[in-house]
Amino acid sequence: MATDRYRHFSVVARLRLGRRFYCRWWVVMIREVPTHRGLALIAVLWIVAALSLAATGLIHSAKLEIRKASRHRAVVEAAALGDAANRLVLQEITARALPVNKSEHVELEFGGRWIRVRAQSLNGLVDINNAAEPLLAALFQHAAGVAPANAAVLARAVVEWRKRPAAGGTPIGFDAPEDLLTVPGVDYALYARIQDLISASLRGGGLVNPEAAPLPVLVVLAEGNVALASQLYAQRENSPLPMDTTSLNAAFKGGGSGGPLSVIAEVPLDGAVTLERSWVVALSSSGRNGLPWRVIEQRQRLLSSAN
Repeated sequence: MATDRYRHFSVVARLRLGRRFYCRWWVVMIREVPTHRGLALIAVLWIVAALSLAATGLIHSAKLEIRKASRHRAVVEAAALGDAANRLVLQEITARALPVNKSEHVELEFGGRWIRVRAQSLNGLVDINNAAEPLLAALFQHAAGVAPANAAVLARAVVEWRKRPAAGGTPIGFDAPEDLLTVPGVDYALYARIQDLISASLRGGGLVNPEAAPLPVLVVLAEGNVALASQLYAQRENSPLPMDTTSLNAAFKGGGSGGPLSVIAEVPLDGAVTLERSWVVALSSSGRNGLPWRVIEQRQRLLSSAN
């Protein structure tokens, strides 16, 4: 009686998707048949395996593209909601015809989401174009955690960098806060710790208005005294009375209002991600479409809960 004989074959399908190669392989056991039939069967199996792998790769690629498109759409929608929320807050600010002296926080429901908007005068931030060297050193030391000696070196570098003459001989200065990254010694890790505490307003006086300063800037004005800064911040947020700033460094603090405003909307996305849509606005009657404000600058960034 004849005994069936089997042979083992390794079948491999290899497909390139982008820069990656995907492989699938099988070990098959085939009964020996006449040579031409065995080869045909092997060819058929190889083609089926390759087609299967190609279909799997295409499905995976299509799913990635769908996720990217969905994510992009969500960001665009969140940006539109953030702009709408910023407009509503600006309408309220201009309707009351009172200057923004304090940092203000508003929560409103728009488009089915709760959006947090904060508005503050830019004179509550450290102006990197006009702040004196000691204030810059305090910023690097108390807000960015730089050692005092290194903070002084960085402050000197910022002052020297912004004084560089342009073609007409005037100081070139900084056009935006992120221009601070061009200063030797300032890396992104350092910039990320202070990016929300600085402005590049060319019209600033170099002093900080404590009434409009966020808590980390108050810590800078208090020269690292976190307890004092927290106490003053709580007093300002919970009382209509002016804040007692006598304990802050007099060389750092100033006052006044009427300058540009920073209006920032925080729009939640799916998961633990938030879109931050920020405007720099000048309140005036020369705004676009007759609005009582003019948007000088628009930015956005995605923040995760880890930030």
